[in-house]
Amino acid sequence: MQKELLSAYVDGEHVSNEFTAELCQNAELQASWNNFHAIRSVMREETPVFLGADFTAKMEALIDAEPEMVSQPTPEEVEQLPFVQKLKALFTPLTQVAVAAAVCLVAVFGVQTFNASQADKASDIPVLQTTPMLLQGAQQPVSYNAPAKDVATLGQLEQKNKRMGALLQNYEIQRRAQENAQK
Repeated sequence: MQKELLSAYVDGEHVSNEFTAELCQNAELQASWNNFHAIRSVMREETPVFLGADFTAKMEALIDAEPEMVSQPTPEEVEQLPFVQKLKALFTPLTQVAVAAAVCLVAVFGVQTFNASQADKASDIPVLQTTPMLLQGAQQPVSYNAPAKDVATLGQLEQKNKRMGALLQNYEIQRRAQENAQK
């Protein structure tokens, strides 16, 4: 707190008789006072020879003597950290699952979009058909080489049903006749 007051006092902002008396009696504040004035003189370039001729050499030696600061480790050093190895072991399967989920998501939405365009075309086909497709004339041949005459018409189907009914009636008559003959 006293250095802040001293800095303000040097700048001429906080001048008081009490602080002046304290400055005259405190040796530490007087040393700070000298430092502040020296810094101010250098910053304002008021004294050309204040620092001496060997100032730059001293500063260079001091800077060279400081330990080198490593701000960031190399990627090889990071990979060897146990925490990073654990994270890598954890994130590898998670990444695989995420990729698989993304592929599934694209597949599902792609199929739904494709089916939605197909559903518009097939919307006139009823969901539950109570009559067989054969009677509606929508039967398709199994082979493209099949002739069209193999497709039965409605009249042909009625004729076949009548013949089948006649055959069943004839069979029933013959069976009863056989039973009566055996009795």
